[in-house]
Amino acid sequence: MAAVTLGNVPPDTPIGLRELVDVEFLQQLQDDFAEETGLAMVTVDAAGIPVTEPSRFTSLCTMLRKDPEIRQRCFTCDAHGGFQSAITRKLFVYRCHAGLVDFSVPVFAEEQYLGAVLAGQVLLTKGHEDLNEMHLGLTDLGRVDGALEAREEIRSIDLSKLEAAAKAIAAKVTEALGSSPAAHPGPLFGRPGEVRSGKDGETIASITPGNVKRVPLVPLRAEMTAPDRPHVDPTAIQKHLRDADIGANLTLVSDYLDRLIPRVQQKVPQETLAELEDVLIGVATSEAVAHGRDLSQRVMKRRNRRKGPVNRYDAQVYFERLLLDLHRLVEPTLLPKERTIESLLNEINREPTKFLTASVAAEYLMWSESHFSRQFKKATGDSYINYVTRKRLDRAKFLLEHSDLPVLRIAASLKFQPYNYFSRTFKRFEGITPTQYREQLGMEDD
Repeated sequence: MAAVTLGNVPPDTPIGLRELVDVEFLQQLQDDFAEETGLAMVTVDAAGIPVTEPSRFTSLCTMLRKDPEIRQRCFTCDAHGGFQSAITRKLFVYRCHAGLVDFSVPVFAEEQYLGAVLAGQVLLTKGHEDLNEMHLGLTDLGRVDGALEAREEIRSIDLSKLEAAAKAIAAKVTEALGSSPAAHPGPLFGRPGEVRSGKDGETIASITPGNVKRVPLVPLRAEMTAPDRPHVDPTAIQKHLRDADIGANLTLVSDYLDRLIPRVQQKVPQETLAELEDVLIGVATSEAVAHGRDLSQRVMKRRNRRKGPVNRYDAQVYFERLLLDLHRLVEPTLLPKERTIESLLNEINREPTKFLTASVAAEYLMWSESHFSRQFKKATGDSYINYVTRKRLDRAKFLLEHSDLPVLRIAASLKFQPYNYFSRTFKRFEGITPTQYREQLGMEDD
């Protein structure tokens, strides 16, 4: 039976592959075995998200995974392959959506399925067409430049050799991880470590794409931040992320920035933003190596473009985009039947002008408008129109406080038209007009 079982798991230990194994140790083990067998390898969690960096991935698969849509199909294949092996607790050989042959070896702690070690990216000398196939349909390799040529380079091996390699992997990983210490008591957050490129001494991110090995994160400690500077709690960000509560994360980051940049006209040096950037990368990486890599690419592009000090408005807009990217990377895409009022609230937090009427919101949930209105009031204690209006006005107040955008432009951006409707609505909820609100803050509207 080809399966990995982790033994001696202490009670009350968080059940997750990243929490129960030393990922750096597993990475080295995987790299060594990939070199020994010549097979591509990666270890994934129960959702098919990589826990380790790829080892000896073929040019074809490396090429395909650069496309976000195809990469998601790869993750889906990995998840299904792992699940199939978990059902039988033995090796599962299958054809992926790209037509290559992979196998999965499940990883368990007691009876809990944690993920799988996947290997392959080969063709078989015979019997290739008889294998199990993922029900995703084959990806059209012709849409990716160079993919058809790269497929010609894929080697063919005998099925018996593939099965022997799988059994050897299961035995070696079980032996190594059964006695290895847990990597850490919980998710690892913090600043990415730094490595040198070796060419010109330039410092690069630890989770950049390409051939640079991932450097372990340096845990975020209080002494790493100036004592007079506010801190942000990465565990709270991760909790909201796993709860798919983007509104709570937006509020958390907004409160942090209020403490970091308390005065309306204040500007801070670019490096002041680095702590929150690194925490978000750390949270993303604790969910999946690939997520950390994707988010760090966005951060590094921004860091390379930044020149002078940054104000409160620019910082807010930037971190809102990073948070939206983080949630988009981690949260699964919901089918229409899986949508709930909570997922609708998330969509409104992402873009408060997306669902302006109850009829549009009801259509998103595939409910009748009357049923939706009753359920929304029951869930939130407010009518739908009042709720959405408050969200738009919250955004308007932020723009009035922290930007010099004309009031007319703010009204148009939040789809309050005509302008006098915006002014009346603002006064009804806040007691004063938008211009008076801005004047109270000492910012005369041009």
